[in-house]
Amino acid sequence: MYPKIISRIIELGDTLPPLAGHTTDIGKSRQWLTQKDIEIETELTNLIKTFPGKHSVYAEEMHNTFVEDENVWIIDPISNTINFLQGMPHYSVVLSHLYKGEVQFAVVYDPSNKELFTAEKGKGTFLNKKRVYVSKRDEDMIFMIGPYVVSPHREKLLKVISVMSQSGSVMRNLGSLGVHYAYVACGRADFAISFNKDTFPEFAGKLLVEEAGGKFTDFNGGVLGPQTEGIIASNDLVYDQILKLVGSVV
Repeated sequence: MYPKIISRIIELGDTLPPLAGHTTDIGKSRQWLTQKDIEIETELTNLIKTFPGKHSVYAEEMHNTFVEDENVWIIDPISNTINFLQGMPHYSVVLSHLYKGEVQFAVVYDPSNKELFTAEKGKGTFLNKKRVYVSKRDEDMIFMIGPYVVSPHREKLLKVISVMSQSGSVMRNLGSLGVHYAYVACGRADFAISFNKDTFPEFAGKLLVEEAGGKFTDFNGGVLGPQTEGIIASNDLVYDQILKLVGSVV
C-alpha cells in the first residue's frame, strides 16, 4: 500500500517542475488553485479507493471535510501552490495516513529538489531512503516561519518574528509548510512555527518530526487535531524554550 502511494506521489510530483511558472491560477472562490492541484488530489484519491477496507479522504481541494473513519488519508496536493505558480522551488506534495486516529505514515515530496521525506510510525524518518534526525543545536538556531498571508494572525506572527530574532535565531520562509516540517525533521532547521490556516500538511509534519526525535504540538503544547491553529515543530532541546516564547506573545 505505502510503496504504491510513494511511487504515485513521485510520478505526479515530477510533472510539476516543467510547468512551474507556466501555469494558470484557476481559483474563483479563492486564490492559488491550479489544474495540477485537482489532478494530484484526484489521482491519489482514486488510488486510495483501490485499497481494501473502508477509507476516507481529507484533502484541500475537493474533500475538505474531515470524516472520522478507521482509515483517513490527508492530502495537500501542492503545498504552497503560489510557489508553483510563480516558478519558485520548495512546493511539495504532502500525504499522511491515519489509522484509528493515529498517524501511521507520512510523505513530503519536493520535486524541485528531488527530495522525498517519508516516515512510518515506529520506523523512523527518511530522506531519499536515508535515516534522518532532528538537530541537536540549542543556540545559533535557524527557524522556519509562515505563512505571512494569513491576515487574522499577521500581527501575532510579526510579534513572534521580533521575539525570535531578538533571541539570535535566524529566520527562513520557504513557502511550503510541508517542506518546513521536513527540514526540522532532517535537522536543516532547528524549529518551525506555523500560523496555519488548515491542517493538511500538519499531520504528515507531525510524524516526520516525531519519528526523527522531535516534538510537534500546538501553541499550548496540545495534541494536533483537524482544527488546530498554531504549530510548533522543534528538536527536543529547545522545545520548552520555544513554547514559552511563543506563549508570551500569542
